[in-house]
Amino acid sequence: MSQIQQNALAQLLGLSADEAGAKEPETTLNLNLPLAPEPAETLPQFADYAIVGNSAAGIAAAEAIRKQDTEGTILMLSKEPYLAYGKPLISYLIEGKTDDAHLAYRDASFYERANITCAFGPECEVVALDADQHVLALANGVRVQYGKCLLAVGSTPFVPRSIKNWRNRENIHTFECLDDALAAWQDTVAATERAHAEGRKSRVIVVGGGLTGLKAAEALSHIADEAFVLTHGPRIMSKILDAQGSEQLIELLAERGVTVVTNTSVDEFLGEEGPCHEAKLTEGSTINFDVAIAAVGVRPAMGLAEQAGAEIGKGVVVDETLATTLADVYAAGDMTQVVNAFDGSKRPLALWTNAVRQGAIAGAQMAETPNAPVYGPDYAENIVDFFDISVMTCGVVNPPEGEGFQTIAYQGKDSYAMFVTKDDVLMGYVLVNHPERAGIYNALIAHHVNISELDPDMLGRAPRNLDFDAETRWNRLHESYPTALDRKGFAREVAALDAREEA
Repeated sequence: MSQIQQNALAQLLGLSADEAGAKEPETTLNLNLPLAPEPAETLPQFADYAIVGNSAAGIAAAEAIRKQDTEGTILMLSKEPYLAYGKPLISYLIEGKTDDAHLAYRDASFYERANITCAFGPECEVVALDADQHVLALANGVRVQYGKCLLAVGSTPFVPRSIKNWRNRENIHTFECLDDALAAWQDTVAATERAHAEGRKSRVIVVGGGLTGLKAAEALSHIADEAFVLTHGPRIMSKILDAQGSEQLIELLAERGVTVVTNTSVDEFLGEEGPCHEAKLTEGSTINFDVAIAAVGVRPAMGLAEQAGAEIGKGVVVDETLATTLADVYAAGDMTQVVNAFDGSKRPLALWTNAVRQGAIAGAQMAETPNAPVYGPDYAENIVDFFDISVMTCGVVNPPEGEGFQTIAYQGKDSYAMFVTKDDVLMGYVLVNHPERAGIYNALIAHHVNISELDPDMLGRAPRNLDFDAETRWNRLHESYPTALDRKGFAREVAALDAREEA
């Protein structure tokens, strides 16, 4: 165990001195949440298009459908009672980095303008899908028939069975949706006020060192006096960071008030049902806490599709049109299985941008748009910040040994850059506080540029556009030209382009 890990564990166990003063929690958010209108008393018995899910993929699909089909009826269903909002922003909301006005993904009039019938709220949750009869069953007993259906219900929190006794505990929360975040915020504010009244510091523990857990820890560290992240593995964000990048980020987070304890997790939350303030760790010690966040991971929300008989892999299996193996049923977003463009592996690609792209493709295909785009093998591009720390990753970041991959790394005092190459082609990168020219690195990867023909020092500095050969530079510029098709194959509104050009 490194010295950093030893210090983190000692701090968690209360064995290190910490003289930092207690915080004064912000006790109000002054929210005007984007609540959806009440569902119509009578929902339509039939919809040409039923979209299950009201987030990135569902919204993109509805917009794509409306571009082609202005008359077909669209019914959108969601168990959340809100208008579409940016789920990646929920931690920023309770942290104070954004507000409710900027949380909304579409304005309140969007659904009316797009002529979408909304059915939002717990009673409108779709609980069963009969693909043979083209029928959706809702929690309130209503049954709706559809012509075509899109499943875009995202992911659900996952807590392994090895973590015992966490359910039905009033102060243990997940952190996947707006209600989760608000409940965690309210609980942490109340716990901090109680702790200060008792003359002690408040403590939040987050179980899970992935993106969700780290964002939850960042947000709640502005309220609680102590914020700890426990991760069972040797590093954080292991799917998108290499070991050295993880170590750099752990150090930077510690300087900002979030302490990461690696190779340690919760074995059991102690006590009976109700509030819990004590947990047994996997290494045998017992710790106290005020609020806990269970953020070990997420799984694709495949229940509806699986119950209906769709083919299931590590996500819902779809073809290049985003159609499932069920007739007239499509799927998009975090719940789908994606083929990795680098190694051919199949797994979900849980990114907001990917959900938008898949939703747009699925909607165009459902509406039978001429020359509709298709979806092929893909790879992850991640951009995230913690406090004032930027983290950007793309492609292959943890290459397997013995397959010809090479790595180049640069370590600064507060920054880190690592590049993965194979056969003189850039395959991936990790950038911590090193955002310069990330877009050009992305282009190197997307265009499979032979970097042996470039300046050998270009990965050690910020690359320039002139580092590319003439043909690649032309192709990069051409991606932005106002042609009839955009770079992803979508038909452009030529009249609108002409109007802009005339202006």
